[in-house]
Amino acid sequence: MANDRSTKKPAKSSISSSNNPSKKRKKENSASDKVKKTNAVEEPKGCHQCKKVKDHVVECTKCHSKRYCVACITKWYPHVSEEEFVKACPVCCNYCNCKACLRRFSPKQGGYSCSEPDKIKHSKQILHKVLPFVTKLNQHQLMEKEIEAKLKGVTISDLQLQDADCEVDDDIFCDNCGAYSFDFYRSCACGYDLCLSCCRELRDGQLKRMTIGWKARIDGSIPCPPKEIGGCNDGTLDLKRILSVNWIVNLLEKAQRVYKFNNSYDSPQTCMESSASFLYSLSAKDIQPQHMQHFQSHWSKGEPIIVNDVLSTSSGLSWEPMVLWRAFRDITKSGSHSHAYEVKAINCLDWSEVTIDLSKFTKGYSEAQVHKQGSPLILKLEDWKPSCLSQGEWPRHFVELINRLPFKDYTNPHNGYLNVATKLPDLSSKPDMGPKMDIAYGDSVTKLHYEKSDTVNVLTHTKSIVITSTKLNKAKKVKEKHGDAMEGIALWDVFHRQDVAKLEEYLRNHTAEFRHTDCLSVEQVFHPIHDRTFYLNVEHKRKLKEEFGIEPWIFKQKLGDAVFIPAGCPYQVRNLKSCTKVELNFISPESLGECIRLQTELRMLPNNHRAKEQELNIGKMMIYALDHVVSELSGFIDSNGPADDLQNQFAQELEILNGGNGMDINNHTNGWVCDSESDDSALSPSVNHTVNHQSATIEDSGTSETFQGHAVGQPGKEILQAVMDRYPETFQGVKIGSKPYWLSILEELHVFIKGFLEASVDALTEDEITSLKADLNEFESLGFDLSWARKRLDMVKKLKFGNDPLRQELRVLEESLTLLHKELVDANARLEKARLDYDRATYARNKKVDEVARKFGAEYEDVLNGKLGFGMLPGH
Repeated sequence: MANDRSTKKPAKSSISSSNNPSKKRKKENSASDKVKKTNAVEEPKGCHQCKKVKDHVVECTKCHSKRYCVACITKWYPHVSEEEFVKACPVCCNYCNCKACLRRFSPKQGGYSCSEPDKIKHSKQILHKVLPFVTKLNQHQLMEKEIEAKLKGVTISDLQLQDADCEVDDDIFCDNCGAYSFDFYRSCACGYDLCLSCCRELRDGQLKRMTIGWKARIDGSIPCPPKEIGGCNDGTLDLKRILSVNWIVNLLEKAQRVYKFNNSYDSPQTCMESSASFLYSLSAKDIQPQHMQHFQSHWSKGEPIIVNDVLSTSSGLSWEPMVLWRAFRDITKSGSHSHAYEVKAINCLDWSEVTIDLSKFTKGYSEAQVHKQGSPLILKLEDWKPSCLSQGEWPRHFVELINRLPFKDYTNPHNGYLNVATKLPDLSSKPDMGPKMDIAYGDSVTKLHYEKSDTVNVLTHTKSIVITSTKLNKAKKVKEKHGDAMEGIALWDVFHRQDVAKLEEYLRNHTAEFRHTDCLSVEQVFHPIHDRTFYLNVEHKRKLKEEFGIEPWIFKQKLGDAVFIPAGCPYQVRNLKSCTKVELNFISPESLGECIRLQTELRMLPNNHRAKEQELNIGKMMIYALDHVVSELSGFIDSNGPADDLQNQFAQELEILNGGNGMDINNHTNGWVCDSESDDSALSPSVNHTVNHQSATIEDSGTSETFQGHAVGQPGKEILQAVMDRYPETFQGVKIGSKPYWLSILEELHVFIKGFLEASVDALTEDEITSLKADLNEFESLGFDLSWARKRLDMVKKLKFGNDPLRQELRVLEESLTLLHKELVDANARLEKARLDYDRATYARNKKVDEVARKFGAEYEDVLNGKLGFGMLPGH
């Protein structure tokens, strides 16, 4: 990555030029050896970057097709030496930032899939978190339904609600508070809609937009409001529904049944503790599966988390704002480059909004800009989204960033399994969860605010601005007004959720003390945090601790750091250099309560408030999330019985690996294909499992069998089809075409899978496992998802070569089974003794009964009928 190479000095140009004597040097020590240059007249060669034909270009010796001129190398790749261009050009290294390369990538995302065991585990977590909230939502709906039934004079079971005037997957929002309705809402024939929360508040006389003359009737019905607030002042608001009849009620019944079998979910626990001063942080390069538990432990407590160096494994694509401008700018269809791509930026001196061309803004990012009055210009693009995102296109920068984000079960915006926002149906309108960007000049601030949900913020680029001595005094004065003088790139203050009430009280008490950087006072406060008005400097944080005993987490974000901020944690940021950051929102099960609280607060703000743009249909998300996990867990119960956790899943995989239950890994069918193979010799185990891709062929059984349109033979078809049936995701990321090379790829895949399934677990060495994984990498680079095979290799490695907790747990289980077997034998002996004692007691009792019957005769029969006096009186 270009930014990571900032400490490396660019090499001198290897191009000799009579127009630039300073660049002349000995030919044998320069990269000019690689430049084809003779005294003869040559055909000029064009530059891949600028597309201009130039005499002197550097040619890549890896691809032998791409060339770059010295001007483009210097301008667009300042931290990459010329020698590096010769060895492998930016196209070969996948970080070329020419316009064509920036725009050629598919919007589809890859690099993430959730394993089946993790799906079960995550489904339990979502069920545990979501079920109480959906139950409460349903209770509110039933209360409104009871009111409607009384108004109609029918029972609840006989009440027929009107259908919503929309499709099932459309969103309906309240005309009074702006909140979304997930199912029930009230509506007038004129089109005025009111959410259930506003209905309750209107009946209680607490509606935020209470208008004279608008109130609920004594019977609970609600008239349409006056015209001045959007109603018709004539009709009545009837109860309508969006979802099908009793869909939520039936869903909750299913969820309760599933919950009985899956109520053993425990929040992740870890011995790692944090405090008000220290946060959990780790490097992206060091993340292992066990770190997920640590992440969840801290995340469930509402603690921020820092992951360093998330861009360290990226291709090196430049995040320079000028490169971003070239990637995102709009060009008219006529091809004219005079079309200005204007953006609205914030002037951080007076917090006014200015309109500026994106190219001028990016230039000011790298160069010191000043006003006519001499003061430094500090601009910021806040929560900015390139227009291509709204059109469903994902630029290459964002695709690469998302693929590098850690903890993808949460952060993947398309199918992250623990991202509740992804559970909405495909046809449903989707919330705007980003990505969005903050591009800010040095010494700018992001004022105290909330995000609408959980957030991950990555610092992708930074730039130091050189200010002349004339400008320095002005800049120094501005910096003194900001307060903090700590060194670093971006200084963060993140407040605890539990301190929000005290923080709000402090801000309300001290509103008059806050000023913008040009000394303008804060005029009006609707909400001290949602308004995004305040920035607490060192003095304010000192007073806050002194008066209320609270203080934020304070830390510095470095280049490449990903900062995870839980929903409900207010935060502020100060940039000490020009910074480019990318934010992505997600909704974790752990933060649902805070997301609901934030949406409740947003309802109470004026409808034109900036924060209203962050409103989410959180109820709809939770309902569909519950429906998703109920289906997932119901299928698991149906196929495996009421398992308490994933132990059965692991036991089955372990049994496969150890050859149990008739599913021997030495048998290449492995439970996928019937036993009637035409080539029995192919079933013999093979120790040499390595696939030779040069000579891989499929055994022809004499029949023409096709798979994905290619003649692969009977054995090949059976194995490939079996893989597709058992693991359909294997082929979902690959678009197999009709080109001849696809046949050879399928042949190689068949041979690899056949060899993989025939490999003996006992005979596998660590080197062979490594070799198999290398083969997996090759196929996965083509788009095949072979995570199922990788999982099995990992299990074998852990079981055979790793003294890991999993193996230790297995040993403990074996010891427990031995002890349990002994206890079972003892219990069986006690049971047999108890049965013998029972038989003896029964025999003695029967003998005694016979004696009593002979002694008392008919009287004995009366007593057996149930009452002491039975038979003594007539009719009894």
